[in-house]
Amino acid sequence: MHILHVVPYFYPAWAYGGIPRLVYGLARAQYKQGHRVSVLTTDAFDQQTRLPSGSAPRVIHGIDVITMPNLSNRLAYHHQAFLPVGMGTAFRRIETSSPDILHLHGHRHLLNNAARTFALRHNLPYVLTPNGTLPAIERKIAIKAVFDLVFGRKVIRDAQLLIAVSRAEVAQFRQAGVPPGKVVEIPNGLDLAEFDPAPGPEPFRERFDVRAPFVLYLGKLTPRKGVDHLIRAMARVSHQDVVLVVAGNDMGVARALRRTTREIGLEHRVRFVGLLTGEDRLSALAGASLLVYPSTQEIFGLVPFEGLLAGTPAVVVDDCGCGELVQKAGAGLLVPFADPDRLAHAIDTLLDDPERCADMVTRGRQFIRNFLAWDRIGNLTLEAYQVAVTRARGRRHRAYPGHGTGPAHAIAARRRTRDGS
Repeated sequence: MHILHVVPYFYPAWAYGGIPRLVYGLARAQYKQGHRVSVLTTDAFDQQTRLPSGSAPRVIHGIDVITMPNLSNRLAYHHQAFLPVGMGTAFRRIETSSPDILHLHGHRHLLNNAARTFALRHNLPYVLTPNGTLPAIERKIAIKAVFDLVFGRKVIRDAQLLIAVSRAEVAQFRQAGVPPGKVVEIPNGLDLAEFDPAPGPEPFRERFDVRAPFVLYLGKLTPRKGVDHLIRAMARVSHQDVVLVVAGNDMGVARALRRTTREIGLEHRVRFVGLLTGEDRLSALAGASLLVYPSTQEIFGLVPFEGLLAGTPAVVVDDCGCGELVQKAGAGLLVPFADPDRLAHAIDTLLDDPERCADMVTRGRQFIRNFLAWDRIGNLTLEAYQVAVTRARGRRHRAYPGHGTGPAHAIAARRRTRDGS
């Protein structure tokens, strides 16, 4: 099968959070399973930098990556407004490669709208994995509502399937009016090989001169992540020798977080180290006494499970898919969102009980091996693709000008020949 992933940011654009990491993991798993895998993306990388772009695809670990330049890197990073230049050329290149299915990732970006148009024109199936971006939350609510009215609802309506990564996201789909028959639940995957052998704490400690025991927050810095509540909780933690390491790229709240730290007199116990990647990231996960993920409306939460693979248990918020999965794994403590007192108590509870922490790590690792390994997630996703392909074949082909004589007809003819239908 030839699979085309459509996502506005891809390897190694880790500054944009979990979605590029997840798409990369899935694409690699599919390539290893023998599928042809392509990615259509933009040159978004981080606040200052772009990735290389051009008409010829780059090959990354066997994956063909077509990268379009954004009109503005600032708009892409600060406002999630991806305005790719050259989409027409990119989709003409895709026409010649005859994908069997499109997999769209994230919601409310123009690549999805263009991919939907392409899929309908060529009678191709597509599936959508919003990964928590379906509801209009956190910022720019009015703009998101307008986007949904013009573009977003059509992308959802015409998808053969929507993939939810947790029961919490299934509930989001239901609230958005998505028919239950269009929803399949497939969790996100993790790369177990990345943590084999287990990373050590020394590289992070030496590079950032962190000698004391530390609690770690690892993720983007946005209001929804609740880092301000974690900082206030640290002032209540009885283990005064423990420091807080805040690791993540700033999406507009770092100045306020630093101000909060100063106001409560906690500068000596809070370290802001910015975005961590590669060895630094794995080493921080391994070196932490505890990982805290205080985010609300987190439909999966990749970082707590990566922490478990590195040997670190977690405290997470109980109102979301992240808490749902950590509880199912028996691998951490759950607390309410925006409750520094409860959060501080949970931190103290685990710092006081290393044996309990070790048991949580053991259970968490087993849960990940059984349910979240990429080979399993790849197989489940392939089953969803097969359902989508079957539904697309049964769907009446939409009429477009020139239907039957243009590229759409040629692609359909090639597919009929290949499939023997």
